[in-house]
Amino acid sequence: MKQQFSSKFISALLFGVAISLISTVVFAQSNQPILLASAPNQMNPIIVTATRTPTKASDVLADNVYIGPEEIAQAGQTTLVELLQRQKGVTISSYGGGGSNASVFLRGTTNNQTLVLIDGVRVDDAFNGGANWSVIPLTIIDHIEIIYGPQSSLYGSDAIGGVIQIFTKRGDGPAKVTASFGYGSYGTSISEASINGSTEGEQKIRYSLAGSQTLSMGFNTIAPNNKDGLTTTARTGYVQDSITGRLSQEWSKGQELGLQFLNSRLNNQLPGFDPQEYLYQQIQNQVSLLGTYSLYSKNQILENWRSLVQVSAQTSNALNHAPGTTDNSPFDSTLNQRQNTYTWQNDIALGTDTLQVLAERKTQKVSSNQLDYNNYDFSNYPTPYAFMGFSQSRNTSSGAVAYQLKREANIANFSIRNDSITGYGPQTTGAAAYGYFFTKEWRANINYGTGFRAPTFNDLYYPGYGNSAILPEKSKNTEAGLHYEKAGLESHIVVFSNSISNLIQSSQVGCPIGTGYFGCASNVASAKITGATLNGLVQISSLNLKASYTQQNPVNEGSSSTLVKQAKQYGNVAAEYLYMKLTTGVGATFSGRRNDYLGANTGMGGYTIYNLYANYDLEKDLSLFARWNNAFNKNYQLSYGYNTPGSNVFVGLRYAMK
Repeated sequence: MKQQFSSKFISALLFGVAISLISTVVFAQSNQPILLASAPNQMNPIIVTATRTPTKASDVLADNVYIGPEEIAQAGQTTLVELLQRQKGVTISSYGGGGSNASVFLRGTTNNQTLVLIDGVRVDDAFNGGANWSVIPLTIIDHIEIIYGPQSSLYGSDAIGGVIQIFTKRGDGPAKVTASFGYGSYGTSISEASINGSTEGEQKIRYSLAGSQTLSMGFNTIAPNNKDGLTTTARTGYVQDSITGRLSQEWSKGQELGLQFLNSRLNNQLPGFDPQEYLYQQIQNQVSLLGTYSLYSKNQILENWRSLVQVSAQTSNALNHAPGTTDNSPFDSTLNQRQNTYTWQNDIALGTDTLQVLAERKTQKVSSNQLDYNNYDFSNYPTPYAFMGFSQSRNTSSGAVAYQLKREANIANFSIRNDSITGYGPQTTGAAAYGYFFTKEWRANINYGTGFRAPTFNDLYYPGYGNSAILPEKSKNTEAGLHYEKAGLESHIVVFSNSISNLIQSSQVGCPIGTGYFGCASNVASAKITGATLNGLVQISSLNLKASYTQQNPVNEGSSSTLVKQAKQYGNVAAEYLYMKLTTGVGATFSGRRNDYLGANTGMGGYTIYNLYANYDLEKDLSLFARWNNAFNKNYQLSYGYNTPGSNVFVGLRYAMK
């Protein structure tokens, strides 16, 4: 594949970033007014995830990103994973377009080293690890927070690379109705409707309800260089139906009781081989169901003591259907998961400081019915594989303490957490961060934190592959940042170093008796990821400019090779202009070379893709929108041998009460 990401381009970009940093000083000394073209809080939003309490972004010590409702509304046919790719410090991989399996990487870490929450509820895959991104709908999301670096001292397992929390809409004020419909390339249609608001008076009732449907005929995801042996040219489409809702009542001042839920169903096609003999190529169906449910009580117990009690559940069900062949009948494999979490969080104000005490209990259960590839006797080939039923559960009991300190120009956070997990005992993590405001606009910070990732059910228990002696992955991360923030102008530089030990990979080394043909889960490697991220934002009158650039060195220390699917350079540039009733924007996403599972033999060249969008207000509450992704039809890959969407257009109409 042709290398588009050249050294000249990198130099030009670095020059642009340098100019941006210089402009910080120029604007700081200028008396010219700077007007915001977007919502007034876009520059300093409230961030919840970084400390588990609402905090102004300027007081958050962890590196972070806030994706607001305006940016999500402009997404058009863009998937959630593609939207995340346009943020600093984020790269992705996928096996096609929407509906295909995809992964999100934060600053060089893997998909299963990032914790994902929806309205405070974990949505990780306990069997395989990581989140199933394709089943999470973008259309019914209100905003997203990304927190970088280990956050295990606040959230426990999986938060090595960071935390991504998704928030659905919350009702407040008079009832507001929104509805939109759009149609575009690949036969893609998206429809969405919602209502949210609240009653008046002291005992306020807040409500919200939103639903969406996405249908797409898809495209051929198999590229000519596919090394899995697939040659199909058939299109693979998908259908996704989603609904989410919230209902709460503030039954007395400072006392709120509420519930919230999200349900999403994805039915997607994917190319593959028949699971019995691997002789026949076919288009298979995968049906994925995701549900999150929570009941919570927020209580102001004393003037300085706030309590949150939450009971939540996450369900995940998957069915893979393979059509029958001339030799074998149709086959269905299933995977069912349930996770219950019970949380009691207490925030106690001590002057300008806050003490946080948390207790948590998590129960997980996984059951599956799949073909047993691990224990197959290949001397009897082509005898059909046997079915393997599997069921396992485990519990985690956790306690955490955090302290947030504020003293004039000084800010500091300290946290420690212990997670006691069935099967291999307690894991203790901690973090400390310090920030100092040189002026109202200039601040610096230094952070240190540890994290861990518990082995999955597949790593520990699955017959023929699981290894009960496996250890959790552990990380130690140090980072420092320098930040400039004022109305209409931001510049940030963050340097980081993350060392990860006990990486869990498939291996033939140290496997227990009874291990199958494909080996077992083992701790066979370590990684070190060092790098720096620069990003900035300028808003001048009706013009918004935004850019980010990450330079990193993600190394597998065992083989001295670059980590799989990780780029050493990547970033984004975007501009938006508002003229009367018309909003237009252009963005570019670029990445350097990456290697897939066979190293340099599956190398994927760098790429730059350009996206355009526009929105025109026809009436006060009615607008016409359009989006053109990959405008120059760049041919690039995010997983070796699999196509990505070509140039594609989407046009729609939106009604939104203001």
